[in-house]
This record gives sequence, C-alpha cells and structure tokens, in this order.
Amino acid sequence: MRSPPAGLEPQYLDMALAQGWQLRAASMEYLPVGGGGYHWVLADVDGLRHFVTVDDLDSKDWLGDTRQVVFEGLQRALGTAATLHRDAELQFVVAPVPARDGELLHRLDDRHAVSVFPFLAGRSYPFGPYPNAGLREQALDLIVALHGATPVVRDLAPAHEPGYTGRANLDAFLLDPWRPWDGGPFARDAHHLVAARAADLARLVTGFGQLAALTEAARADLAITHGEPHPANLMSVDGRLVLIDWDTVALAPPERDLSLIIAGPGDIDRYQEAAGREANPAVITLYRLRWYLDDLASAVQMFRDPHRDTADTRRWWQGLAPGLEQLPRRLAQLAEQLA
Repeated sequence: MRSPPAGLEPQYLDMALAQGWQLRAASMEYLPVGGGGYHWVLADVDGLRHFVTVDDLDSKDWLGDTRQVVFEGLQRALGTAATLHRDAELQFVVAPVPARDGELLHRLDDRHAVSVFPFLAGRSYPFGPYPNAGLREQALDLIVALHGATPVVRDLAPAHEPGYTGRANLDAFLLDPWRPWDGGPFARDAHHLVAARAADLARLVTGFGQLAALTEAARADLAITHGEPHPANLMSVDGRLVLIDWDTVALAPPERDLSLIIAGPGDIDRYQEAAGREANPAVITLYRLRWYLDDLASAVQMFRDPHRDTADTRRWWQGLAPGLEQLPRRLAQLAEQLA
C-alpha cells in the first residue's frame, strides 16, 4: 500500500510490537510497497532490522465475512506458512516470527492485526509478467516443491474457492449499471468507464460461473498453493529465490499457482514432469479470469464507495482504463474454453 493506514493509532503498533515481540524501535520506516498490507522496516535498539506487516481485516474477504473470522483465517494462513518452512523444510517460504506467546499474529485494534517477519536484504522484482524465462523456471521449481509438500499441511491449510473479491458489489453494479457514483474524486469518471463496458463485463461474469461449473471435477485434486506467485512476491536473497506474502496460501487446484507463471506448453510440460500431475488448460483459464475479475471488482468497489484522492486510489484509477481494454481478449479466452 502506498499510504499508511489512516485509522491506525501509531502508539498501538509500538505497544503491540513491544509486548508481543519485545521489539523496541530505535526507528521505523514506512515502506510504500505491495497491495495486500502495510509494511515498515523496524530497527531495534540493538541495530537489528525486522519487517513489520499490518493487515486491514476489512480488506481480506477471501478469508471471511467478519473481522474475527478474517483474523482467524489469517492466523491459519500464517500458521500454514510456518509449518511449510519448519516441518516441510521449505526454506524458500518466508514465514512469520512467533511472538513471545508463540502466536504469529496479534490484534492491534478492532480492524488491524500485526505480524513480524525476518528482514531480507535482496533483490525484489516488479509486479507484472515474468521478465525472463530463467526467473519463470526458477519460480516454477519452487511451486513444484510447494505442491509436493501438500501432505504436511493438508489438515491445517484453509481451502480456496475460485471466487473473487468484491463479487457482491460487482453484481449490484451490473443490476443497475447507470446509477451514478458520487463517493469521491474518481467516482464519476470511473463510473463512466465501467458503465460503458457493463454488457461485456456481465458476459464475462456469467461465463466465469459457467467455466467454474464445467471444471468442477477437474479441480478436485488439491495441492497446497501460494495463490499469488507473481514476480513481486519473489526475492533473490544470498543467491537463492524466496517466496513472500503467504496470506493467500490455501488448498486449491495446482492451476491456481500455474496460471500466474506458465507462458506456454513448455512450462506446462516442465511442471507435469517434475510434479507428476497434470495441468488442465481450462482450469488455468478459470484462475486467470478470476484474477482479472478480482481486479475489476475491487476497482468497482473502491470507486462506488466513499474514497479520497490518495496514492493508492490514484494507482487504481490509472490502471482502470487499461484493465477494461483487456475485456475482449478475456472474453475470447473464455469462449475458447466454453466452445
């Protein structure tokens, strides 16, 4: 997130870190990175650095529909990551540091929770497609190892359904697409862009449901998946590749991860040979459409609701028109699988 959380009292964060992890900050620097949480680098009084993450429990609806359920789901996800790192010996899994009481997550207030991770000095990668085949192949090898660790966390990890954030809000918009938006500075222009594409968007939403039903049997063989293994969740540290941001970890079809990595038949063959399991092209398409709809539905929710002009809302606004321009290509991908 580009801006710190407006409703969080800094003293609550200081208190939680001191009481939970015995961390007393000599300095804390906010990092305007990522899209799923708020991050700081904390330098303690001994000069050691730590990576602090604060999660907004209102922004993780894939984990539940109340703050308490989301908190418990996030605890479960972080516990899964810790188990993968410790018991499955997957050193590329960047797991949270336990607090003094052994818990991986502490409440800050009714809306926010905090966790602490090792600080890693290394090379990060920008969000988007994989920049080269070498990095993509390395990431695919990590995913093969991750999927192979499924038995270790089968009874711990949450299960994932191929839904998307903001579905109810998007459905409400499609029922009355020309109802004005007036919740903030980007509302009117965003509404004009999205309403002009409402018919195609409705076709995609309907087709997504059809493809989900069509692939139900193919999605029965579950693996432990990261959920978002795009380049921005990778780091090169001391000559090795690690995978960060495990709040989306879940049991799901392996195609959930593959949809964000593979670029062609060669990548599918590499995965199938190494993992000893098949990848279904229709399920890969389903998860690619899920990711796309998640972005659009999140934008609709943001700009229909009250909002301000911040670095985050401006970033979403700048991405809205290019995202909508992808609709014809996404509909063509859907049609190919439904034919």
